[in-house]
Amino acid sequence: MTSPLRFQIKQQSTETATGARCGTFALSQSTPAGTDQHHVKRSIETPGCLMYSQKGAVPHLTPDNLRQQDFGGVNVSLEQILQTDQPGSFSKWPATSPIPQFKDYKFTLSEYLLLQDLIVFCDLRDYSYAAETFRHPTPGTKKLASNTDYHAVLSTPKGIRQLTLEDYLKTVRHYRPDVVVALADTIAESTNPNEKRVRKSLERSIKWLDQILLERTGQDGTIPDRRLEEEKKRRRERKEKKRSAAAAAKAATEEEQEQEQGEGKEEEEIYIEPIPTEPWTEVGLFAPVGGAHLEESRIRSAQETAKKEGVDGFVIDTLSLSVLEKEARLKHVQTSLDHLPAEKPKLLYGIHAPEDVLEAVAMGIDLFDTSYPFQLTEDGMASLYYYGPRPTGQDKSNSQTLRSINLWDDEHGDKFVPILDGCGCYACKDNKHTRAYINHLLKTHEMLATVLLMGHNMYQYSQFFALVRESIQDGTLQEKTAAFRTTFGKEPVRTLEKHPNQIIVEAALQKRNQRLEGAEEAVVGAIGMGGPSLGANVVVASGSSSTAAVTGAEDVEMEDGTKSKKRHEAEADGENGGAKDEVVEKKVKKVAESSSPL
Repeated sequence: MTSPLRFQIKQQSTETATGARCGTFALSQSTPAGTDQHHVKRSIETPGCLMYSQKGAVPHLTPDNLRQQDFGGVNVSLEQILQTDQPGSFSKWPATSPIPQFKDYKFTLSEYLLLQDLIVFCDLRDYSYAAETFRHPTPGTKKLASNTDYHAVLSTPKGIRQLTLEDYLKTVRHYRPDVVVALADTIAESTNPNEKRVRKSLERSIKWLDQILLERTGQDGTIPDRRLEEEKKRRRERKEKKRSAAAAAKAATEEEQEQEQGEGKEEEEIYIEPIPTEPWTEVGLFAPVGGAHLEESRIRSAQETAKKEGVDGFVIDTLSLSVLEKEARLKHVQTSLDHLPAEKPKLLYGIHAPEDVLEAVAMGIDLFDTSYPFQLTEDGMASLYYYGPRPTGQDKSNSQTLRSINLWDDEHGDKFVPILDGCGCYACKDNKHTRAYINHLLKTHEMLATVLLMGHNMYQYSQFFALVRESIQDGTLQEKTAAFRTTFGKEPVRTLEKHPNQIIVEAALQKRNQRLEGAEEAVVGAIGMGGPSLGANVVVASGSSSTAAVTGAEDVEMEDGTKSKKRHEAEADGENGGAKDEVVEKKVKKVAESSSPL
């Protein structure tokens, strides 16, 4: 079968003791005359990155800023985008794009997410939480229930979900991503799994991969599962029959025993009618390579997976290694790489920091994701690191040995300089947006702050990879990598503690939201109690924590001159709200004083 993917190794590093190489990862697509320019897929220069996404969208980037990034693909997590009614509701999935100008194109996942010009790489899970310090969008869901022979467990925004192989295949046939990762029994325990658990994981993953490869070419890959179900059904029937006979005669006769033996022979000849399936050979297939922390298991997983025809690339598992130190994790990654074919691309999750990426590149890893710039943005950090010689235009006196700065810090409030001198990103170019401005945006909780920070951090990450590719081509990878480590050292240990200024801003935002919710409840309550009609003039006072909804004159004054009960209660609640506000402010100040900066 011809692969729908094209991976070309353009140059192997000439340096000794390194497996680094430069290449191009692209789709084998034809562009006939009349093809819309939005449907021409980009290629990815390797070593390179897939853009990390949440629910199919790259965080903090608007569509126009997304297209300005020097990355050719997006990594989409199936556990984040699969709807609760899917695959059942796929009967309503349109055959072609509902957008009038794209009506001649199939309605695939690329069309659904408006990512027609980018390679959509669909994986089962969100692996950004392979690093312990990364904040997962659904906290508390990292510890999942165990997978079984029939399903894998997903952590979705709406809770835990079981995904069977049948549901997985239906989803792939309807979504039709450019590349999909095979269903696998991924180990996500918080401690090192035992040998039995690892062995079971490998057996399930290899079995599912064999079935997926059959289904991909239009064959029925579910025959083994259906045969197993039929065998279990017949065994249950025989046991029930034996119980009935034992209750009647207290012992099985010789004739019954012969009959049971005959039934056992019949079980070996069970025939399962194949079900015609729709092939999806235009979708690339990557296979996970696992084995956890056991060397023999990693070797077996790599060797068994490498034998499979139809596998276009490999995903090296690090989720099961998250409890280990980085050095130990990379050692196990190398064990897997030693038994995989060199001509196929390899993707690695869980390795994000620049110095760790450099080590993985030297091993022969081709693809990573952009979880690192995303996490920096979430923390209000801006990248300052560079690879190789200091870029032209950067001020040498501007503390460039720092790999990043935290724009939540008060010291940036009066710095009217770009984030990084000489940076070509949208935020820094032509000194459009200064550190002081972004500091102000963060403290006023304006989303433009993260838009600018994400654009800057993504640009710096893309420049880093571009310079790494150049160093591979000119044979200076090891020299520049050593210089990078000397200049910037190791990535600081990132904790989940928030900056004191961020704590204050989020507390104030929560307080404001409570007021808005109180105002909304008051208005709804007034309408429900026979207050103002839809056309009545409703005045909402926002000075108290529970806001009063004031209606017509009959709600304000009674005929005897006393205030209505509704009005009186609202005013009393407003007085109490002022006292509550003072308590909240004192608590916020106390938290800020007791918190240490990052």
